[in-house]
Amino acid sequence: MRRGNRATAAASLATAAFLSLPGTACAHAFGQRYDLPAPLGYFVAGAAAAVALSFVVAAAFVRRTPRENRAPHLIVPLGPLLPALKPVLQVLSVVLLCAVVVAGFIGNRNPEMNLAPILVWIVWWVGVAFLVVCVGNIWATLDPWRALFEGLDTLARRFGAADGISLGRPYPPRLGMWPAVALLLVFVWIEVVYPRAAVPSHVAWFALAWSAITLTGMVCFGAEAWRRNADVFAIYFGTLARFAPIDIGPDRRSIVLRLPGRGLITGEAVSYGMVGFVLAMLSTVMFDGLLGTQAMTIAHAALADWVTLHPLAGGYVLGTVGIVAVWLFFLAAYVLACAVTARLIGDRSTGAVARLFVLTLVPIAIAYLIAHYLHYLLVQGQLVIPLLSDPLGRRWDLFGTASYYPDIGLLDARFVWNLSLASIVAGHVISIWLAHRVALREFGARGKAVTASVPLTVLMVIYTVVSLLIIADPLVQYTDREVS
Repeated sequence: MRRGNRATAAASLATAAFLSLPGTACAHAFGQRYDLPAPLGYFVAGAAAAVALSFVVAAAFVRRTPRENRAPHLIVPLGPLLPALKPVLQVLSVVLLCAVVVAGFIGNRNPEMNLAPILVWIVWWVGVAFLVVCVGNIWATLDPWRALFEGLDTLARRFGAADGISLGRPYPPRLGMWPAVALLLVFVWIEVVYPRAAVPSHVAWFALAWSAITLTGMVCFGAEAWRRNADVFAIYFGTLARFAPIDIGPDRRSIVLRLPGRGLITGEAVSYGMVGFVLAMLSTVMFDGLLGTQAMTIAHAALADWVTLHPLAGGYVLGTVGIVAVWLFFLAAYVLACAVTARLIGDRSTGAVARLFVLTLVPIAIAYLIAHYLHYLLVQGQLVIPLLSDPLGRRWDLFGTASYYPDIGLLDARFVWNLSLASIVAGHVISIWLAHRVALREFGARGKAVTASVPLTVLMVIYTVVSLLIIADPLVQYTDREVS
């Protein structure tokens, strides 16, 4: 997409590239590459050194446990505002869900001229993720499936059903949160591997299918049990929101202001399923970036040469195996680091250590989101402006914005590289500090806390190097010396 192209053609190409989401999509393709002022190795080494140095600083200067150095929370009462705002947001969320289904089925078949793909893949999946990180867990109120269940349950109770529409069956404890882990992998597979994920009618069918699954789960096991264990989006957005500086007060009529990341070190026990889920949050974003690298292109070509496959089938095989393999690799690396920690401290099992520190990895997941998706939200997200006036692609102009053309030159490759570099380093540094605070709280003795944090620090340095190499592959221009 060069600057000399017409804005409409450029916007069309950009949107098609993103919304098509093929198995070999280039996650950071701008049509231009940033010529680094220094060899890539310098940037990677500097980032790794910065992450490692942050551990040294934390070990040297952070000596008090979170209980001893607790920053007070600021409670801001809002009176009837929050209770009054909830039904408004719930109605809005149900309306938007209906809009996705209607636009998907009867709107223009071109994904670039239909509100459904833009609303789902950019505004909701990416936009809401950033919103809960910056503001708090608004998804608990915006969740249209929760609103539908609560509405139907209230109606049933008014008509004499004492238990509402819930059957009250106990959720199988052995399943834990693993259904949510599997559903997250499946959802990301649809997003980045399935080549028709942006087809409007397919988006509508996905919305209806998930509505049926979620409402059935809530009816069988109750809304809260389902949301805690199997509702992948409630768990995903809720986990990201633990980093946010705002939380809802226990009375539901106030908000609590806290330091960013404080919700990740509260000391509450998490399940093994949460360990798998957080590692899936990291690995799926990394896998999306990996699809844009030369290594994945070479792997796809090698697979096609080795086995005679239809090109589409080859993408399915590589994508399916790849998304599971990357998750297992991340999970194995984390468990290995926790096993070393358990061996060093001597009084905790590997599983206990894994459950203890896993939430401190959430800032890394947020950093990956910023590095991989923020530019999509800012550039391709502009497409929602004309589609608000013409959601079905019928040449309407309901609000006078149908003629708006996205500014695809809003961000360039240099800005995205610097943003990615800064966010990844910052995310890993924050994770190291949080992990050190958890170690101080759990192990008390400063020396033991530092020892417990070393294996995780090594893992985070490795994560830093790998993530930067993946991001750099399709984005930066290598010098002849680096290539040779």
